[in-house]
Amino acid sequence: MTVSRRALPELTSLGLVLATAASGFLLAPSLPETMIVGWHIGVDGELSITRGPRLLGLTVLPALSVTAYLCLRPARLLLDLETAVRPRYYETLVHLVLGALAFGQAWLLTVNLQ
Repeated sequence: MTVSRRALPELTSLGLVLATAASGFLLAPSLPETMIVGWHIGVDGELSITRGPRLLGLTVLPALSVTAYLCLRPARLLLDLETAVRPRYYETLVHLVLGALAFGQAWLLTVNLQ
């Protein structure tokens, strides 16, 4: 029971990281050479769009996702039952962070495919 309780969150976290990285590389041939990589609203309320090379657009969010995964997963192994952080809350936090990065990558790709 303990193995499945630890294996399932580990596999779903890894799945989110792989989905974030794989989606960009699968769609890379159909993306424009210069991609939208950021949106900024200025003090005067004007929206400005930042464009960058395709390599930047394809690697920023997957790199953040891999870095977050590599930092958060070993930290989970350091937590034991005696610490103040409950494992389920921690797993939820990890999944929210990785899910937000996967959603951001999907949104970025969708905007650039239009």
